[in-house]
Formats: sequence, structure tokens, C-alpha cells
Amino acid sequence: MNSYNLVIAGYWWLLAIFIIAGFALAFWTYTKTIPPISQSKRILLITMRTLALTLLLFVVFEPVISIIRSSVEEPRVAVLLDNSISAAAKDARGERREQYKAAMEKLNILGSNITTDAYSFDSETRSIAEPSFDSLDFSGQNTDISKAVRRLYATSDEKNTRAVLLVTDGAFNAGNNPIFDAERFGKPFYIIGIGDTLEPVDISIQSIVTNEVAYIDNPVPININFKAVGFGKEKVKLVVSDNNTILSEQEIELEPDREKYSATVEYMPRTEGMRKITAKIAPKEKEITDKNNIGSEFIRVLKNKRNIALFAGAPSSDVSFIKQSLSLEKGVVLNDYIQKQGAEFYKTPTQADLNASEIIVLVGFPVQSTPQSVLEMIARELERGKPLLFVAGLAVDYNKLKSLQNYLPFIIVSSRPQEFLALPDIKPSALSSPLLRVTGSDSDAKLWNNLPPLFRTETFVRVKPESDVVSTMKINNAALNDPLIVTRNFQNSKCVAFLGYGLYRWKLLGYAQELSKGREDNYDLFSVLINNSMKWLSVSEQNKLVKIRTARKIYNPSDQVEFIGEVYDQSYTPIDKATVVVKISGESGEREITLNSLGSGRYYGTVAALAEGDHAFSGTATFSGRNLGSDNGRFTIGEVSLEYQNLKMNIALLKSIAERSGGKFYLVPDAGNAIDDIQKHRSFKPNSVSLRDETALWSLPYLLGFAIFLFAVEWFIRKRSGLI
Repeated sequence: MNSYNLVIAGYWWLLAIFIIAGFALAFWTYTKTIPPISQSKRILLITMRTLALTLLLFVVFEPVISIIRSSVEEPRVAVLLDNSISAAAKDARGERREQYKAAMEKLNILGSNITTDAYSFDSETRSIAEPSFDSLDFSGQNTDISKAVRRLYATSDEKNTRAVLLVTDGAFNAGNNPIFDAERFGKPFYIIGIGDTLEPVDISIQSIVTNEVAYIDNPVPININFKAVGFGKEKVKLVVSDNNTILSEQEIELEPDREKYSATVEYMPRTEGMRKITAKIAPKEKEITDKNNIGSEFIRVLKNKRNIALFAGAPSSDVSFIKQSLSLEKGVVLNDYIQKQGAEFYKTPTQADLNASEIIVLVGFPVQSTPQSVLEMIARELERGKPLLFVAGLAVDYNKLKSLQNYLPFIIVSSRPQEFLALPDIKPSALSSPLLRVTGSDSDAKLWNNLPPLFRTETFVRVKPESDVVSTMKINNAALNDPLIVTRNFQNSKCVAFLGYGLYRWKLLGYAQELSKGREDNYDLFSVLINNSMKWLSVSEQNKLVKIRTARKIYNPSDQVEFIGEVYDQSYTPIDKATVVVKISGESGEREITLNSLGSGRYYGTVAALAEGDHAFSGTATFSGRNLGSDNGRFTIGEVSLEYQNLKMNIALLKSIAERSGGKFYLVPDAGNAIDDIQKHRSFKPNSVSLRDETALWSLPYLLGFAIFLFAVEWFIRKRSGLI
């Protein structure tokens, strides 16, 4: 049933008065005409003018018509069918495919009189024509129950969805915990559980934990976590390899009452690039599947040989201690340029020396006698994006330092060589900085704040907005907001700045003093800080002008591989119109794709139907015929699916969803009761739906157009009749 309502912005009686006045005006206009006209023509002209004026007045009063349509919607059931690999896998009870088929036959949804909206789901949710077993192919590589539930949100009220029928094993491995989405949906869930509630006899690699970035000749621990269920006291062989080269082989003894195991392998990178670390456990005869006995992770190995140029205004304890700390690192080539009295250096720096450097360190530099030409050479290298470590000093000439201010994390306001002692004041919120990482826990702040004080001059600076203050300072235990340690990573430029000096005190009065007392379990925080700073400055992956990566490192055979690119110019301004070409190579051959621009220097593209195995890619960005840069990486297709990592029904989850939503949980033998229980639920009933539709008639062009047409016809008749 429909109802209509017409309203205006004003009073109807006022509109009626204006319309009557318009008619009176039209009648008076044509009462006497020159020359006289026939009665029929007079009536026609009066009618047209009255109608035209009425339409104009109608528009001025902004009429709006409201139409309310009412209908009765029958109750519907949303049917969600799990289409993932695990829903049809083999478990301790047998083939889940057969259980699934039996459950659907018992449900007999197509033979019931309920109205359904059917969907199949895995990592995505798709509408299907009918809720039947034959509509599934069980090819999904992930299970995202949460996304399937959220798919129902938008149309549940319009369609009068009164219940959800969910058929799944409950082993979700993507998306949110579905309990919360089911509660938010607010409709009862009737769930058919597929699979066995007991773990089958199986070994599965659960995770490989290691660093994302490593350095050549620096050892990296690799932790392999795996699960073994249903075995007695026997041994399994774990093999860890790097790009198919065996790193480690070890036998691990299983125990009857234990399921979770871990092993650690020390990995010593020897080659730069993206390395694939694979852990594999030799399969056992009793296992239900050996597809989950393997796992992989990728590590980007960077060259550890770093050429460091160190500048100092004069020999000092800080220079000696920093040089010693850097020289202990493997692969570091240190060139020091220390000033004598006056403008001379013990070793004179050249442009060629600085060109070969990768990191520039300034310790108590520049001083008043520092040649401007040397500062200009340093500025040119910093302009190229080389990272900078700055340590203050008593004799630093901050006026000369302003020539390098573009690359520092602060702006110099004023300075005078008045010296005082300042303690570090590190807040727990600053522990996220990689410079301060010691144990990785909140107790790190206490370690840093217990250090002896540093020297500082009365130098006032303003921290740049893009910089991060790692440590402020205390004077006589009074906390100040003045920075002591500041970092900056912005526009292809990295910098760590220590506004205090006498860092050697942290070693002599801190670590060394504790050693002298026989306490060998303390941390050498001076070395930790210098090493962490150099590592952070060395990782320049974030500052590349062209960055291309895959969304994931490991893909399933049915997945599309997603490539994401970023392109910048030398000033780190995004470039939108570059041509970004990615070449993909694998055992089956090569493919090439061009990424599409998304704006703000971002690019995106996908490729499908790649063969299983390891793949390498290299991407190049060009703009106006000029090569902007390149990037490369690796990924794998066909690695073991997450679906094989958990081969038992998650009955606890499914029961919880059913109970919290007001529905019921069923095992396969009882699946036939679900339809009856849905129809008996008190909320399963028709719903009256009212839809209100409003149309602003005054905004329609037809009314104004018709009024103009009437005025035009009236004018035409007047001219043809010769009226004055």
C-alpha cells in the first residue's frame, strides 16, 4: 500500500491567494484588448497566463512530494558455506568432503519452504545461485568467517534476514575473530560443524621467526616452531636451508605428552640480497598429510661493509671511544679526518674520499678554524642522501654548522660555550626508537636513565616537526624539555644527533665501573647506542627513490600476486606519471607487467596464473626517458597453505558463536534439525517494510520549462493577433 503527501515551504492559503491574484491579473489584462479579439482566444490567453503564473508561484513555494511504500517481507535465511581447502580435507575421522555432503543432504535446504540468500566463502565471499554442495569446489586457500558475516550487514534489514545458517570447520586463519562480528550482526547463527574435534596424527610447521633485515657476516637467530600430535617417543629430522643450501640438520626427540616444539638455528649470511629460509621436517608414515611439514620466510641481507668518514675538530676522548667502537664491527672501513691546530688535518679529506663514504660522522665538528671548502664537500654528500651522525662538543662553531642545517634534525637558535652537566631523561614512550633497544622490554628505560651525566653547552635549538626526540635531559633531577638525542628520517635524509658530549663517560663511569666491581652481567650502553645508531643509519631501504615490493612474500597457487610501487624524485617529491615496469622470472619463464599510477607517487598492479615455485622480480621506473631507479625482490608460489596448519574442527569457537547469537550448534548427524529450529525461532516472522521517497518538485526542470513554454505560446498568439 502506498501513501502520498504533498508539502510546501509556506501556507497553502497564502499560495491560493497568490494564484487567485494571478488569475485576476490575467483576467484584467485581457478584459479589453486593442484590437478586440474573439471570446475563445481571450479565454485561451487568460488560461495560459494563469497556468504559467501558477507554475512559477508553485516553484517559489518549494513543493515536495513524499511517497511511502509499504510491503511485507517474508523472513529469509543467509546461508554461508565454507569453500576452503580445510573444509574438504582429510582428518582423523576421515574425508570431510563426505561429511559436508551428508550435512547438506540432511539439511535439504532446497526442499524446504524457507527463502535463502546463499554465499560461499574462503578468503573472499561470493553469492551463489543456490545453497547446495555441488556449488562448492573447496579451492579456497584461507578461511575468513568474519568477512563473510560482514557481507550480510548491508542488506539484512532490507531483505528481512532473520537467521544465519553456517556450515564450516571453524578453522579461520584470516580476518578478525568472527565471534565479535556475529554478535554485532544481531541475528541467531545455526552452525553445522564439519570435521573431527580431535587432532589427527600430524606434524606441522607453525611459524619461522627471524629478522626481516640482516647483514653479511653478522649472525642472525632463526626460531622454528612446529607442532607434533599423536606420536610416541621418537625422533624427527629438521632441515633448515638458505636458497636450497642446507644450513642445519638436527634431530629432535618427540614426547608423547607434548605437542609444541621449537628449535633455533644461527644463520650467518654470506651473500647480499633476498634470501629464502626454508624449514622442513621429514614426513612420518602415520601423518595424515605431509603438506604442512614445510615453511619458509624471507630475509633481506644487506652488505655489512660500510665506509665511514669521521670528522673531528680536535682529538678527544669521544673521538677515541667512537673510533674504537666502530672498528670492532665487522666489515667497517673507517676513515678519520681530525683537525690539528688551525685549518690543517692530520689526514686531508678529498672529494674522492667522501664519494666513497656511506656514512658521515661529525664529532665536535665543525670548529671555528674548519675550512668552508670541507663543509661544502660534506654538504654535497649529505645532499645525495648519505646519513649523518652528529656528536656535539665544547668547541663546535654552531654558526658554521648552520651550513649543514638542512640535514640536521633541529634548527639552531643560539649558542654559547657555557658548559654544564645533564642527565638523560628517557620516557617509556621513546623505547620504540631502534637506538634504545637493549632487551626490548620496558626495563630498558631504567637502564638508560641510570647512566652518568653528559656535558652540554648552552645551545638552544628548535626540533624540526618531522624529527623524533629520543631523549630529553635533567639538570639536578629537574626534568627539562630540551632535547639531548634527536633523530630524523625525512626526504631521503637520515640523521642522529647527540646534543651532549662526553659520551665516553657512559663507558668509563657506567659499564667499566661495574666491571671493576666484578659485575659482568651489565650492558655496555655506550657501545649499544653507537652500534644501534650506525645500524639504523645504514638501513637506507626506506630512502630509495624507487621502491617496489609484493604485498606478501608467500602466495597460494590461486592467488593474484600484488605489486606495490613508490616513486620519488631527488627531493623526495612523489612522481605520478612515471612508467613502472616489473619483470618476473621463474622456472617456467618470464612475465612483464606495467604498474598503474594511483596518485601521490604510488603504483599498483597484479599478475595471476604464475607457476608454482620461487620467483624473482626486478622493477624499473622511468620518467621522460630518464631512469629514476630500480628495485628487486623475491616471492614464492605454492608454499603450504595455512589451511593445513590446523586439521581439527574449532568446536569451541563455533559453539561460542551459536550461544552468544542465540542460535544452536549441530554436528553432522543432527544437521537435519537446523531448518526446523530456525522456523520455530520467535524472531523468524514476516516484517513490514516502509520505504519513504521524497522528491523536490521545485527542483524539477519540467515545471519551469512548461511555464516558459506557456509564456512563449501566449506571446506568439499575441503577436499573430496584433495585440498592443
